[in-house]
Amino acid sequence: MFSTRDAARLFSSKRLTEVASGNFDFLLKVATHYRGELREEFTAAEVFEHSYLALSKEYRTEYFFKNIVAERLLIGRHSLNTATVLPEFRVGRNKADCVILNGSSTCYEIKSDFDNLDRLPEQLASYKKLFDKVYVVVGKSHLSKVLSSCDSDVGILELTPRKNLRTIREAAISTEPVDISILMRSLRVHEYRDIVSTLSDQSIDYQNTEIFSACESILQKLPSADVRRAFCTTLKKSRKIEKDFILSLPRSLLMAGIGFKLRTEHRRSLAENLNKTFSKDTTCTTQYYGANNLN
Repeated sequence: MFSTRDAARLFSSKRLTEVASGNFDFLLKVATHYRGELREEFTAAEVFEHSYLALSKEYRTEYFFKNIVAERLLIGRHSLNTATVLPEFRVGRNKADCVILNGSSTCYEIKSDFDNLDRLPEQLASYKKLFDKVYVVVGKSHLSKVLSSCDSDVGILELTPRKNLRTIREAAISTEPVDISILMRSLRVHEYRDIVSTLSDQSIDYQNTEIFSACESILQKLPSADVRRAFCTTLKKSRKIEKDFILSLPRSLLMAGIGFKLRTEHRRSLAENLNKTFSKDTTCTTQYYGANNLN
């Protein structure tokens, strides 16, 4: 039996790669269940959009939350010319769901209605040691508990039924010292070398086996405010998103385009394949080879 949970699987790296590769089998199985809403001639992109609309009403997954953050904040509030976003960014033992870098760094930890809050205190504590501001993004079911349990410097955004982000509480700028150990282990070698070069006149001409400990030692002696700024500036350069590719995608696929590591050839082919046209007759045929077997 088809459910919106099946449609949610369209928004995975596996299924998007299939479409980029020209494999539309799973997409057409999903399209079968939206035949009444699709036009006689429809595109692959429209199947994603109809599925996303179903998620917004019935099954607000973590992906749906992330995509709203990208749409409302990255594009709606900032600019792809001046800001970038880091999905699933490693911070110590945790992964920050979404980090937006503009003039400062802002972390958004998502707790959908399907998540539990057990690890939230630990997550927020580590994020405040690295980012300028930290927000929790929640649906209505978690709002009261998050509001009562989170420190007052943590901001809270509620995802409303109309797909807006309502500010419940603004985040305060973190005053905690940067945890250099966490920072170092969150970055690539060329990134922490760049930060050291920016902030220090010390030579970093070390052997590969010594470069990590040398850079860590230098950064531990520098003011936290300077390290935070350099961290933000460096990652904006090194992890810049591909603006033209992202804007070529349907709005439902913003975070997929940002977060999924598609190969270059798949990025080129995805936009073309999303515009591929199908007829409702195609979905009728699909029913005969397993529309109800969504594997």
